[in-house]
Amino acid sequence: MNLASHQLFKIVPEMELVHYFDAIRSEVKLREANNLPFICWPSGEPCVAANAYMVHLFKRNLSRNNNGGTLRQFAMDISHLIRYCFEKNIDFIQVNSDRFTDFIAKIRSEKDSLNPMVRKRDSNTLIAIGRKCIDFLDFIGRLNGDERFVIDTVNAQQKKYLISTKNSKPGGIEKFGWFHESFDTPNPRKNRSAISSKSIQRLYDAIPILSSINLDPQSKRFIDRRRTIMLRLLEMTGARIEEVARIKVKDIEISSEQDDPKLRLETLKKRRREERLVPVLHQDLAAFKAYSRVIRPIVIKRTIGTTNDHGYLFISEITGKQLSSRYMSNEVGLLRRTAGITSQVCAHMFRNRFITKLFVRLINQYDFENKDEFRRALLDANTLKQQVQQYTGHANVASLDTYIDLAFDEVANLGVVISTIRLQEACESFDINVEFLQTELMNGLPVKIYIKKYQELLKLRTTDMMRLDVQQ
Repeated sequence: MNLASHQLFKIVPEMELVHYFDAIRSEVKLREANNLPFICWPSGEPCVAANAYMVHLFKRNLSRNNNGGTLRQFAMDISHLIRYCFEKNIDFIQVNSDRFTDFIAKIRSEKDSLNPMVRKRDSNTLIAIGRKCIDFLDFIGRLNGDERFVIDTVNAQQKKYLISTKNSKPGGIEKFGWFHESFDTPNPRKNRSAISSKSIQRLYDAIPILSSINLDPQSKRFIDRRRTIMLRLLEMTGARIEEVARIKVKDIEISSEQDDPKLRLETLKKRRREERLVPVLHQDLAAFKAYSRVIRPIVIKRTIGTTNDHGYLFISEITGKQLSSRYMSNEVGLLRRTAGITSQVCAHMFRNRFITKLFVRLINQYDFENKDEFRRALLDANTLKQQVQQYTGHANVASLDTYIDLAFDEVANLGVVISTIRLQEACESFDINVEFLQTELMNGLPVKIYIKKYQELLKLRTTDMMRLDVQQ
């Protein structure tokens, strides 16, 4: 097979690699390596060196989530160098500084297929590709017994730089990255802003419009409810889109049975599997249960069958299989275009809004006079940061900070502040769910059922507010 103009790798969905030899039992132990990229030359022959590099990255516990994750990105980026070496008929160990410079110039010159007047990649993307290729060449050098190959032959340098994060020590965290004289000057980093409440409402309003095209009533009802719940979960949990895609029906059921409900989420962006519990409201869970108990089972029964139910909350209306996070991200894009929103809107912006909203409420509740005062409070009261990290799945503060947190919690009475914020969320959630109910009424929901559901919402709101009021 000729892969000259095609992707050079495939993701192997199920795979095991040798882990170690158990001498006591005289048997080889295997390790799960699902979603590992398998890379070929453009001729179709396996690229042994590149696949050895993938195993090397696998042993570093880089993410393979969402059809390959970080390893997939590495495979995509080094594919450019694999094509270059194949076209030049040279081995990777024959790449020197001049050839690497020629390689960067080649991918820099590539034009966008839709707009030939602009470059296919911006400077930051070019640098990211270049750094991964140098890392690959560093692996090649070490594989050939030359630990200084990329330094002495490719003339790359590993420079130290500082980055600042919420948990940085004073001065920032030291990082190392590969640099080469052929790299462009980096473009300024563009940070995604938080999605506005107006844009969120326009996305909700676009749901019945988008699904009204060529869909039978039953399919429309399912897809409308699925999209509504997807947006609501993004909004209320601040979860990453793939974390939302991994929610299971049993997670909804378990949280709905709790007096103080918390929804389980798998925390991604970690090198080992972790989970977190995010506070949710009974009135939101009621809508999720109606979908998972009544609407979703109809699709499962019609497609894969109840006995083959995998348990994931978000499923395809056609196949009954779990929806991928990429598909769900595309759903947000479809709703954005249907709503006529011209500004950037993506699933991750819900996460930014969740975090921003939490900090804004903390600022307002404490009534700090200016930003500097609040920053000083964050430096002292690590409890605030820990609260945010608990909800969002960011890196934890140092273990010793736990004892400091307990002291500041008592002084600052943070528990009351957080409970007050949750009371505000309960009121907002009620308003949102009433709007959903009114939309169903306009779309043909019988008045008698509307009144019944409205009364259920009132009851659930009262339950939520009584519970949260007791916690103050």
